[in-house]
Amino acid sequence: MIIVPNQLIASLPLIIIGSTIFILLILISWQRNHLFTVLLTCICLGLSYSSLYFVSKVSDIDIMSLLCADSYSIFYITLIIISSLYITILGYIWLNSFIDNKEEFYILLLISTLGAIILSSTNNFITLFLGIELLSLPLFGLICYDFQKKLSIEASIKYTILSAVASSLLLFGMALIYTSCGSFNFLLIGEKIISNLIKEPLLLIGFVMVITTIAFKLSLIPFHLWTPDVYQGAPASISAFMSTVGKISIFSVFTRLFIYIPITNSTKITHILVIIALMSIVLGNIMAMFQKNIKRLLGYSSISHFGYLLISLITVQSNKLSLESSQIYIVSYIIGILGIFGVIVLISRENYKNNSSDTDLIQHYSGLFWSNPILCIIMTIMMISLAGIPMTVGFIGKFYITSLSIATHLWWLTGGIIISSVIGVYYYLRITLSLYQYSPKIKNANISNNWICTPLGIILITNTFLTILLGIYPKPLINLIQSIHPMIY
Repeated sequence: MIIVPNQLIASLPLIIIGSTIFILLILISWQRNHLFTVLLTCICLGLSYSSLYFVSKVSDIDIMSLLCADSYSIFYITLIIISSLYITILGYIWLNSFIDNKEEFYILLLISTLGAIILSSTNNFITLFLGIELLSLPLFGLICYDFQKKLSIEASIKYTILSAVASSLLLFGMALIYTSCGSFNFLLIGEKIISNLIKEPLLLIGFVMVITTIAFKLSLIPFHLWTPDVYQGAPASISAFMSTVGKISIFSVFTRLFIYIPITNSTKITHILVIIALMSIVLGNIMAMFQKNIKRLLGYSSISHFGYLLISLITVQSNKLSLESSQIYIVSYIIGILGIFGVIVLISRENYKNNSSDTDLIQHYSGLFWSNPILCIIMTIMMISLAGIPMTVGFIGKFYITSLSIATHLWWLTGGIIISSVIGVYYYLRITLSLYQYSPKIKNANISNNWICTPLGIILITNTFLTILLGIYPKPLINLIQSIHPMIY
């Protein structure tokens, strides 16, 4: 098949990142230079982001019937590239004090980002599997990049084994779906399912296996056991990558899958999803409440956040508000979680040099206000946004999800949202209040304000500004997201 120019233009983000990976491999084999590598990575991501302007001019086009370039995919690719650029900066700050090879980190990061972009554009089970593997395989190395720590190696082994099991289930599910429908294309499979209910046993089992893979990749209960250990063992920048790029790309492709294929028309599958969502929303917050390690807390918190988002998957066929709700919630989640991980990296960078083990303990952040008020205020705003407190963008996202559950009469999930929101406010505010407690032995006394004029500082301040601005006046974000809907439905 001859690829027409429009298809080449639509593939620009993939071409740019793929070419940069190849160039980095050659340059690193010739001569190592950490600063040059990170600059080239940032330029690559910047060019990929700029190329989306040209992609938007030829949007709503299929690329060899495997990928789809439309405004929906452009929205998620934008989030993925911006998040990857931010995490590249976080990785650079950490790697500056890393004693072993540093440059391979960026190659693995770009490969994983490439997989995430494929996922956000796919409309076919073949590219879905390819994207998941491209996303996951580099994470095996990134999680244990700090291989001198036992926790990192343990986290990587655990994620590798469980991820292999999840991929096997996905392949088996794909095979059963292909046996029933004779196609891997989402649209063709949707057309093959003529009746309103999915009744064929093979098809039903196949979709249950696919949902199991979704639950694992999004760390939903009861497939969540890897999450706290991996978040704790991985470097903070990689934990941030998994929380944002990793999960958002998976969520985007399965939203498209649920739109094209009426999976939730099956009562059995809907009941399974409701149970998973309810357990994730409530139990995720309950388990987060007892954590003393901030990265483990954020891991359990992410379980709850994607439990909220699962509500939009359940209702995506019955209510068009679900797509808008999920995208607003995702934007609020990205802003909050990346802001918190940025603060974590800034506070802990000195401790990496000393191999300190208490960097990630919540008590390590106690009294932050008395040593660095600006950093403390940023973390406070991010925390209250994730908690869904009014006047922040997090409240707008949670309001949309709650309204969606009420509009679709999911009363059990509505009750779960209310209960878990109260629990979430408790443990987020517990951390926030500890930031302002005065202690004679302030552990963060060595933090200066030099970070403000750095790229990370500028991004953190911008994140804080957006959190408040979009919480008070969310109309620009809502208008932007509403303009995406006609291209996907």
